[in-house]
Amino acid sequence: MGAGCRSVGSTSGRGWWWAWRGGALTGGRRQALGPYSVSKAALLGLVKALAPELRPRRIRLNAVAPGLVRTRFSAALWEDEATRERVMAAMGIDRLGTPSDVAEVVTFLCSPAAAYVVGETIVVAGGAPSRL
Repeated sequence: MGAGCRSVGSTSGRGWWWAWRGGALTGGRRQALGPYSVSKAALLGLVKALAPELRPRRIRLNAVAPGLVRTRFSAALWEDEATRERVMAAMGIDRLGTPSDVAEVVTFLCSPAAAYVVGETIVVAGGAPSRL
């Protein structure tokens, strides 16, 4: 990360959508995503509320909301090829994201090029519709 840039957490705007679908895209297996989804919504609100308070101290607060990224956390959605195809079709994406896709956005936010970006949540979801 850039000088002076610290990670204080991450958020994903996708969690509540999977909970609402009731696990239908994962073969009907329901996962307890309610608390996860609520915590992500809270982080979105926290960014909006804290950014104006921290700006006078020269602290820029932003968030990144990754879509479906190939990680252990999302493995149930991409390990099985049939499930992966259903999920990707439902999301309208042509590939899974990679941790590097998200890291590139974080690198941008930590750079001088993002000096005028404050209190925003940037969605990194390969074009999947966002419901932030």
